[in-house]
Amino acid sequence: MTTVEKAAEKKQTGASTPAAEFGPILRYFAKRYFDDVRFIENSENQLERLSEKGFVVHVMRTTAWVNYLYLSWSLLRRGLPPLRAVVNLRRWMTRPWRMAAQRGEPGVRFTYARRNGGAALVFLKRTAFGRARGRELREDPFPSLVSMARREGAPVYLVPELFVWEKAGQRLQPNIVDYVFGSPDAPGFLHTLVAFWRNYRRAQFRVGEPIDLQSFIAQNPRSSDEIIARKVRGALSQHLARETRAVFGPPRKPTSRLIEETLRDRTLRRTLEQQAKALSRPLPALERKARKDLQSIAAKLEPTMIGLIAPILKWVFNRLYDGIEVDEAGLDRAMRAASRAPVVFCPSHKSHVDYLIMSFVLWTRGYSVPVVAAGANLSFFPLGPFFRRGGAFFLRRSFKGDPIYTAVFRAYLKKLVRDGIHQEFFPEGGRSRTGKLLTPKLGMLTWEVEAVLEGARHDLHFIPVSIDYEKVVESHSYSHERAGGEKRPEDIRALLSAPKVLRSDYGRIHLTFDSPISLVEFMRGRELSPRSGLTEPAKRILVRALAHRIMYGIERVSTVTPQALVCAALLADRGPGVSAVDLAERVNLLRRIASEEGRAVSSTLRDAPSDPVVIGPVQDALEGFLADGQLQSQQRGDETLFVPVKSRRSELSFHKNALMNLVAPQTLVANAVLEAKTPAPIAETRQGALFLSRLFKFELIYQVGVDFDGLFADALDKLVRKGLVLSANDLLSVAPEPHSRPQLTFIADLLRDYLETYLLAALALQDLAQLGSMERKAFIEAGMDRGRQKLLSGRLDVPEALSRPAFENATLWLVDQGFLADEEKRLKLGAAGLTSESREALTQAISQYLRR
Repeated sequence: MTTVEKAAEKKQTGASTPAAEFGPILRYFAKRYFDDVRFIENSENQLERLSEKGFVVHVMRTTAWVNYLYLSWSLLRRGLPPLRAVVNLRRWMTRPWRMAAQRGEPGVRFTYARRNGGAALVFLKRTAFGRARGRELREDPFPSLVSMARREGAPVYLVPELFVWEKAGQRLQPNIVDYVFGSPDAPGFLHTLVAFWRNYRRAQFRVGEPIDLQSFIAQNPRSSDEIIARKVRGALSQHLARETRAVFGPPRKPTSRLIEETLRDRTLRRTLEQQAKALSRPLPALERKARKDLQSIAAKLEPTMIGLIAPILKWVFNRLYDGIEVDEAGLDRAMRAASRAPVVFCPSHKSHVDYLIMSFVLWTRGYSVPVVAAGANLSFFPLGPFFRRGGAFFLRRSFKGDPIYTAVFRAYLKKLVRDGIHQEFFPEGGRSRTGKLLTPKLGMLTWEVEAVLEGARHDLHFIPVSIDYEKVVESHSYSHERAGGEKRPEDIRALLSAPKVLRSDYGRIHLTFDSPISLVEFMRGRELSPRSGLTEPAKRILVRALAHRIMYGIERVSTVTPQALVCAALLADRGPGVSAVDLAERVNLLRRIASEEGRAVSSTLRDAPSDPVVIGPVQDALEGFLADGQLQSQQRGDETLFVPVKSRRSELSFHKNALMNLVAPQTLVANAVLEAKTPAPIAETRQGALFLSRLFKFELIYQVGVDFDGLFADALDKLVRKGLVLSANDLLSVAPEPHSRPQLTFIADLLRDYLETYLLAALALQDLAQLGSMERKAFIEAGMDRGRQKLLSGRLDVPEALSRPAFENATLWLVDQGFLADEEKRLKLGAAGLTSESREALTQAISQYLRR
């Protein structure tokens, strides 16, 4: 039931309404300012459940008239029990204050509220002139609440709540303004009025974990009411403090102080002393270098700067995109985790916009922004200083040969963890030029884990985040780089393209959050303890496992977009073009797979048609590609064919690749079924799928906690249920229905460009055998040249197979399997690739899946 429906039902039953309790002036004020405040749906449902079961006491930190007004209005608007008792708020004679009991013993007020079907509100502190942090409560209502719970035997729920309308948290040391007008922790009347008016558009109402007072009493059977009351008050204060820290982060320190404290890190000091001895240099000289390095790294986060940038970003995002779809429930879940331990956001990385989008979304929802790890190449003038004040801290692409810089950076990360500062870093390291998640880099993750292992903090929560675009700003440059072009460094010249960018439409951005990963819980699941001490090999295994879990988390919450569906349907085809009918069938099939896997889809796709000739998101995506010149339409009789432009297929593959992990198990099994002689034993098909899964170990992400047999069985079962494969007497065959083979071939051909890339890499072994050794870059270029020749001669089916990132992964696989050996930065044939027979066997093993 919606909020409006609940309010209507209450009105019909004669219950109190906003009109009955708010006068016309207050009603105008409330509608004007309160209805825009974020009241999370889960919180509303939670309060409704608690109200149905017992008496609800709302608990807030510090007295503020706006908090009382907002809560009164919000409860009435949502059909929840209205406030009928309030403690520790200055008495007013106007509505809605006169509807609530404000005088008399707290127990009398609570009894009145309960008998009248209402709720109560308790403030823990009072504002006071000259007291920046406020004063302790004058009235102590908790003994009365404990007595009520004992006496009446009905549930009493104490619900800690935070109404966030400030733009920043407390300072380490209050200033004169805080003593006169109150601090963000305990704002005075004028402070409240000004701050709320300035920030109400990004305010939010947060509901914490409720305390069941009866259960609390049962856990302390021998304690008196007064002792239990003190414990309850302490628990509520602690919970609200954690919620406040989750929203605002820790009290902000000056950057100079953070640098000084980082330089005192014991491990850093030990490294400096060792280097001083090893290099025969004076220690003060190395300390100056460490300070200089730290100044080049450290963020200088200034909320005022973010407040100035936010309106500009809002204008830019509104100009470039059709909207930002945020997984609000996932974000709320992440910030609840932040109340228990600092969080590290780990987003996918497909665009430079990624650096901005997370901070923008958090800021506009009232949260403190994290500090964000960014490449040193982005510290260029004039944007570098803005990025740094917006929370960016910079790191070099390589730390090799500079142990002092490495130690300084590790100490800085450790300091961020120790102070409980929320962070954000991209586990892939660089931006994905292919649209598919990259193999994670382990350096940053290792140092985050080590900070906890060394006792900087009791725990960390890693939040996998997927940032998905319907179109990326860098699409054209990515296509150039994938085809072998050199990557251009980011500098002031990149700004010259801004006018062109601002004239384009890039669709929607989708921001989704996976469940928080507690490092301590993750270690316990592997029978490890942060305090038991880990060997270096055990630590490396832990970090790799955590990295894989983070990447899997990003993958499983990624959003299926209309553009990805259309590109997959178009590119997994070797004909002259795809008809509208076939495209609709393929899009439907992919949507069914997404539904089977529980994958989120763009809101535009919900209940929308898959037919490209019907108005909807699929048609819009096609029209966008046609307008950009990436696609052509041809009329053949009564049929409309959609034909990808050969030179632009690589750009389309960026979107198609975003679906590869979604279809990975089923495309592996489909290839194995089609390659085997049918009917074929299940064991034979399993071996084919196993070979492919190992071949693409650096390309695809598989479900965590499920072995290959489990993935194979699940994928096969789904293909059977779709009517594409027949399984009988341990034999598999393609189903006889007319649609079965074309659809199974379509699923299999989603992997075709990867197969061709890896085949090219296997063929490049022949060139290496003749030359003896090659630099890695030369080896990759030789494979790319061979591919270009095959493409010109018509022996390469898909131009997007000429992908440098995929070829680099194929080279990594050849090294991993022993076909190549990396010696002194040059590649040679490894033990597995020394004979022409072994190289030919590898080529045949891959090419057999390309002969259909």
